[in-house]
Amino acid sequence: MPALSLPPDVEAVIRDFYTAEFTTVNKKGQPITWPTLTYYDQARGRIIITASVAFPVKTYNARRHPQVSLLYSDPVGAKLSNPPGVLVQGDATVEEVLEENEWSIPMFQTSVRRQPESRKYISNPLAQKLFTFYFQRIAIFITPRRILAWPGLDFNGTPREIEVRHVE
Repeated sequence: MPALSLPPDVEAVIRDFYTAEFTTVNKKGQPITWPTLTYYDQARGRIIITASVAFPVKTYNARRHPQVSLLYSDPVGAKLSNPPGVLVQGDATVEEVLEENEWSIPMFQTSVRRQPESRKYISNPLAQKLFTFYFQRIAIFITPRRILAWPGLDFNGTPREIEVRHVE
């Protein structure tokens, strides 16, 4: 899949916000939302969320109902000046991850940078292997279909719709 062409302020939010509110639909048709760490796979134009094998509910929901959303509304830690709030609506695919790949190490490094306390749990190579095996075991790949941005995080205002355009 080719990269996304996004306005710089929207791309910065998706790349730099520490968390997003990830919403799926459960088997009863109810929306369920979790705060989650996301990773922007810029080269492939997708957003990745991982789940551990112990907490797979969001993956079950995404498989059953692949239309999902991510709301980037909390800029704490992102070091961006006056970022917009961003809603990404997209299609999810779920895959089990059994070995390292092109995104697992960069996502792991991003996780540790955003959650510095985790360093004490992964200070040796064995713990690092177990971390990626356990916490990055199931991947949810989100292909954006619609993106809305609220200037200055003002969700009372009218959002601007961002054209979702994939480029080679």
